[in-house]
Amino acid sequence: MAKKEKKQDRSWIRLIFWEILFLIGLGHVLTHPMVDQPLAKTFYYGAVFCTAAYPLLYILRWKMSEGLLGLIFWPVRLLFGLGLGVASYLWLVYALMVTGSPYSSALTHHWVVLGVLFVLVYFPLLEPILGVGKRYFSLGELFWLLLYSGIGGFLCYLLGRFVDTKFGVSIGPEWRFPLWLFLILIGIAIGAFAQGRGKN
Repeated sequence: MAKKEKKQDRSWIRLIFWEILFLIGLGHVLTHPMVDQPLAKTFYYGAVFCTAAYPLLYILRWKMSEGLLGLIFWPVRLLFGLGLGVASYLWLVYALMVTGSPYSSALTHHWVVLGVLFVLVYFPLLEPILGVGKRYFSLGELFWLLLYSGIGGFLCYLLGRFVDTKFGVSIGPEWRFPLWLFLILIGIAIGAFAQGRGKN
């Protein structure tokens, strides 16, 4: 008879590490001179939600994920998890925008398609990194998760480069980067899912 897998305690260090980074990010959003005021408010609200919801979700996953309490707090965990996914996408857009990357416009103009794809990356990859997933990944497991995801993303990057070289002119300049990012996100998601299934 197979032994039941022992539940692993989550690390306070990971919680504190990410919460400090979120606080630093919130401070940066508050002090950075954003030209687009509506977008600045979106980043601000996303950063506030992320800073407040992350430790709550982490503790809910750690201490209240089973039994009656797990059933009661299931809707809260779901809402917080989806909210953190949206906030993570906003952090990506914000990072590209403040660094002056021209690719930030692609994530804002094609947010419906790329946002759906980002969900496929958030749950198998970012949730374990943040430590708020149903299953807690140790640092060793995170290494393999990142390795598989990186390999998948790189292979699809090469595929995107091939597609761009062969069909980039016919695709059009406004769709070339979204298509490339689309393939990279698919590769990352496939790599994360493959590593996760290999551990189950």
